[in-house]
Amino acid sequence: MSLLFPEINKKRTLENVSSFFKKDLPRLLLMSGRNLTDLSSPKLSAAPGSSNFGNANEDKLINGIDAEAMVEAVYDSIHHCSHPSQIILIELFVKRKSWQDVKPMVYSEQYKFSYLRRQAMFDFANSFDYWQKVHHCQPIISLTDFS
Repeated sequence: MSLLFPEINKKRTLENVSSFFKKDLPRLLLMSGRNLTDLSSPKLSAAPGSSNFGNANEDKLINGIDAEAMVEAVYDSIHHCSHPSQIILIELFVKRKSWQDVKPMVYSEQYKFSYLRRQAMFDFANSFDYWQKVHHCQPIISLTDFS
């Protein structure tokens, strides 16, 4: 047991990350006017995602979510993980490629792909908490479960 970090519920954290990529991320991308390809590009464009005809602040209040800030937090979270984790997150979860297609990209004699996939998901969950704060996201969504 760590003195700094409480024990996490690994199963629930993995479920949360998976659900976020499958259900929440596509909606956030639509709300922000971004594309999946934006998340895999080397640099996220500084241009606003969508050209809403309404007031951006009003849209945030109505939706309760700043989708643009959240997408930027996702981008930074992915791109600040280890290189193998970045590949897994982008190829498996963003581009939705199959395990068989992604495995050769991160082949390791030391670790099985399932271990690397779980590690990438934990890396994302930990990184996402930080980058949401940096981008002033509202609300802050914690993917890490401590129950």
